[in-house]
Parts: sequence; structure tokens; C-alpha cells
Amino acid sequence: MTMRVSTLRDARPQLLLDAAHAWDRLAGRFAGHAKDCGTHLQRRVAEAWNQGLGAESAADRLGRTQSDLLAAGQELQAVATALTAAAEILLAHQGRLERLLGEAHEAGFTVHDDGSVSAPEIHTDVMSPSTLGQLERVRAQNVGDLAQGIAAVLKDADAADTACVDTLRLLTEAAERCRRGGWGAGVLELSSARELRDDVLADIGMPDAHAAPKDVTTWGQGLPAGLRQDLLRDYPAVLGNRDGIPAADRDTANRAYLPVLLSKLKTDLSSADGSTAESLRAKIDGLQGLQQTLSHPGSPRPYLLGLSDEGNGRAIVSFGNPDTAENVSAYVPGLNTRLDGHFASADVERARNIARMAQKYGSTASITWLGYDAPQLQGAGLDDLAVMSDGDAQRGAVAYDRLLQGIRATHDSGAPHITALGHSYGSLTVGQASQQPGGLPADDVILVGSPGVGVDRASDLGLPAGHVYAAAAANDPVTELPSPDPLEYVVPGHGLGEHKLWFGTDPASRAFGARDFSVAPGQDTGLTGLLHGNLPAHTVYFDPSPDADNNGGSLRNIAKIVTGHGDAIKPAEPR
Repeated sequence: MTMRVSTLRDARPQLLLDAAHAWDRLAGRFAGHAKDCGTHLQRRVAEAWNQGLGAESAADRLGRTQSDLLAAGQELQAVATALTAAAEILLAHQGRLERLLGEAHEAGFTVHDDGSVSAPEIHTDVMSPSTLGQLERVRAQNVGDLAQGIAAVLKDADAADTACVDTLRLLTEAAERCRRGGWGAGVLELSSARELRDDVLADIGMPDAHAAPKDVTTWGQGLPAGLRQDLLRDYPAVLGNRDGIPAADRDTANRAYLPVLLSKLKTDLSSADGSTAESLRAKIDGLQGLQQTLSHPGSPRPYLLGLSDEGNGRAIVSFGNPDTAENVSAYVPGLNTRLDGHFASADVERARNIARMAQKYGSTASITWLGYDAPQLQGAGLDDLAVMSDGDAQRGAVAYDRLLQGIRATHDSGAPHITALGHSYGSLTVGQASQQPGGLPADDVILVGSPGVGVDRASDLGLPAGHVYAAAAANDPVTELPSPDPLEYVVPGHGLGEHKLWFGTDPASRAFGARDFSVAPGQDTGLTGLLHGNLPAHTVYFDPSPDADNNGGSLRNIAKIVTGHGDAIKPAEPR
């Protein structure tokens, strides 16, 4: 129907909010049932009956039952969110209408129920024709402006009302088909309604996945506070991973999502085997490790800025709030990194060590960014084509560039000092990000343990001279991987000869043109170490020990660069 003035003016959005709260409570009870199913039924059956086809069948059925309960709870939550969004938006439109009606009343105009506006007659007895004409023009302009404003409000309110009705109708029809088809069919039907999540967010104006982070920030700032909190609660997996959402909000969403994702992976593991089971166990170990980090925060405080089981797993952890810190570093790990127990301890700890060292020089937030699938080198798999290509880096570069854009968009001042830090294959990802349209939104770049970054000179990264830094430990074999192109060595003038690594010119070479800083040599494990993944010298760049600090001080150098004190680094001779 077409929205009328009286309909919007007399509407009672609070009733929608009351209904939303009731649906929210119901969804919470379903979530509790799903948890109880896993704790008191599925787990105990698995412990008591863990062998044979019957046990496998029981585990599969119980796992699907828990997933069914979780899915149903999510759809109940979708009803609550749809009602909340409609109520918040209608309240806002009511406020707009009330202001316009007040203006009309003060001017002596009449607002009709269809939104049209009329003015009273003018008594012309004592007015000259010119005065009368001027007054009529002004009145006509005012009447037109008010009518246009009221029409816009009614149109927006009608759209919000229709969107809510359509969403509820789809959910209701899905539930009715579930009722007729039984519980098994119900799960499939409710799962098919999950696309409503995106519809609800789109209906309230959320930019699509390809929008710039700054547009997401602008959208979020325009939401009523209550609605924003409801969306974070109802759609944590979406908003917690969206660049352009403030760090504190992403942290809130992802902390809520972490146990849900962990429960899902454990359910999936109950019916998995082989490589799938191994991958799930690794992700579970990683999530549990992140839980430990978050439950024992220390200083600076950790923020969980991203979380997903996509690919080899995704996680973004910041030590310090990147929206308030003067300096922000974003570290990209490389070879063999995935969401597992090692990542949750070693890679995340590197960001914490950078933050702690950097605090000596300035306010800093230090991020570990696992937002892509890094190549996996298993055993003597040096011929693995994934490792030998830049495909993973190119795909990761797009996401990394958006991360840095988002840091600028949500920062309180809008002008943080940002450092892009790439380690190992992650340095190639940083290099590829610098080739994105608009360039790399960073003030400094640090490349450590690099096999090349896809460009031949520091100037190709698009930063001002003197703002690209590099380090290569003497015993780090990754920094010695030769170019796969034999012409680099036998054709005079081809490329940069001996300084050419697998992915381009050695960033630590004089030919590249970066500012080299000192690093401890690290333990020499030779070719055997490279073939079997035993590479202690490849991680010495982040070593906080006094011995490493006294013998090169790479971590201290990184901290100085991150805080804008690059001139204070301990330099090293280029190769």
C-alpha cells in the first residue's frame, strides 16, 4: 500500500521492538538447545560409542541435529533482526515527518493525508501587486519544499515497511513448508532462507561486498546506535569481517562468532576423515589458541578483527586499537601459514612482540593479517607449483589493500601512520598490493625474509624514496631462492643477474634500493632445513630475545620504522 501521513504519524514502532525482543529470546533458547545437544548428547554418545558403522551413523545424525538447531536459531534471529531494523528505520522516518509537520504548522500550512500541502488565502486589501507577487512566490516555494520533503519521507517509510513485510513473508512461507515437510525438510528450507541475511542488510543500505571501506564506514556511522548493536549481534560473521567497520565493533562481533564457528567445525569433524579431518583439526586448534589469547589479554589489548573457516582459515588479530593508535602495522605472514595452533601462538605472538617493542617509541597497534591462503610447503615439496607461483599473493593483495583502506577509513583522526610488513611469501603479497589501483595506502613498507616482491626496484612500490625497508638474515635460505628463469644468469643485461630471486629482485640487494637494516644471522640448517621446513633463521626477524636484540636487533628496527622513526634504525650493508 501507499504510505499516508496519518499511517506513519500514528504508527507504534515500539510494538515491533517488543516483538523483536520476544523473537530474540526464542532464538537464544534454540542456541542453548544446540549447545546442550553437543555437550550432553553428541559428545557423550561419541565417548561411549566410538567404533563401528553404528557409531559413525549415530555421530553423523547427532551432528546434523545440532547443525539443524543452530540453523533454526539463526533463522529465528533473522526474524528478530528484520523487526528491529524496521522499527529503528520507521522511528527515524517518524522523526523526520514530525519535524516537517511542525514546520508546516508554524507557517500556517495544511498537510493533507496524501502528503500534499496547501496554504491559506492571502488577504490582498493592503498589498501592492509587486508585494503580493513576491509573497506568493515565496509561499509557493515553501509549500513545494515541504510537500517534496514529506513525499520523500513517505516513500522511504513505505519502502522500509514493504521490505520488512517481504522478509517476514519469506520466512513465514519457509517455516510453513517446513511444517508440512517435517523437520528434515525444514532444515533445508530454513537454510535456503539464509540469503535473507544479505537482503536485510541491503534493505538498510549496507554497501555491497565490492564497495570501498570508506563507504561502509559512512553507512555504519548513519545507523541508530541500537540497530548497529543488534546487527553486530545477529550478523557477526558478516560485520566482523568487513573492512570499514570500526575495530571495537569487529572485535565484539568476532568474539561472539568464535564459539559458534568452533562448534560448527567440531560438528563437521565428527563425520570427517582423511585430509578433511586434518584440516578441521588444524582450524579447531587455531580457534582454541585464539580463545586463549583473548581470555588472557595482557597488554596491549588484543582485538579480533576477522575470523573465518574459508580456505586454510582466516584470522586477523590486532594488539592495540587501530582506530585510536597513532601508528598501525599490518604484518602479512607467508609460507606454510594457515589457521592452526602454530599461527595462534607464533604468528600472533609476533604482532604482540612488535606492539610491545613499538610502545617504547609511540602509540601503536600491531596487526597479524591472515586474510588469504598462503602456499603450503609439505616436507620436501619445493616443487609445489602453488609455492612457485604468485597466484595466492595476487588474490591476497586485493584483500590486504582493502584492510589498509579500512584502517584509514575508521581511524579517529583519519591519518594514522601505517606500515605494511611482509614476511616470506607475505612480502610478495605486500608487493602485489602495491600494484592495486590507487597504490598501497601505507606510509612505510618493511620486507623481511623475502623471496622477492614481484617488482625490481623499491621505487616500483609507489612510496616516496627512503620509505621501503628490507632485511635478510645471513642463514635464511628463503632469501636465497634463485630465479626460475635461467636467462637471468646467462644472457648479459637480462634482468638484474645475481640479485634476481624467485619473485623478482632481492629486496635486500643494493640493486633494489631499499633501506637495509640489521638482523641476527640465525641458525644455519642448510638445504636439508629448507627441504624439510626446518628454518629457524627464517623467523629471526621477530625474535624478542636479548641475544637477537644485541646481535642485529631486527625487532627493535621494525618497531622504530613502525612508529615513524626509520632514521634511527641500525643499518646493514645491502647485498
